[in-house]
Amino acid sequence: MRFAIPSIFTQKPLLILSGISGVIIVANLIFLFAKLGGLSYPLVLHFDSFHGVDFLGDISDFWGFWLGGIALIILNFFIGEALFRKERALSYVFIAANALLSILLLVISAVIVATN
Repeated sequence: MRFAIPSIFTQKPLLILSGISGVIIVANLIFLFAKLGGLSYPLVLHFDSFHGVDFLGDISDFWGFWLGGIALIILNFFIGEALFRKERALSYVFIAANALLSILLLVISAVIVATN
């Protein structure tokens, strides 16, 4: 039985972008486990400079947001893989969007950790 490599990994730019996205996600996960490991108090999930804190939640709310971002990244990867043979330019767009989404997820996580 042979393991089939996704066709998206045959192109070097797509492989590099997917690798960067994966490394950022793993680094973000390690960072979050280190910083948010034993929190029991409510987290500040959103604040405004004019009105102050306007959205509090617990750690499960935060992980729900984070897993929603991961779900978007996985969905974009599979859409990019499906479009690779038909419309290669859109495949590049979706995989580049994955890299940007993973950076955005890292920044959002870092801001939430910094405010708490």
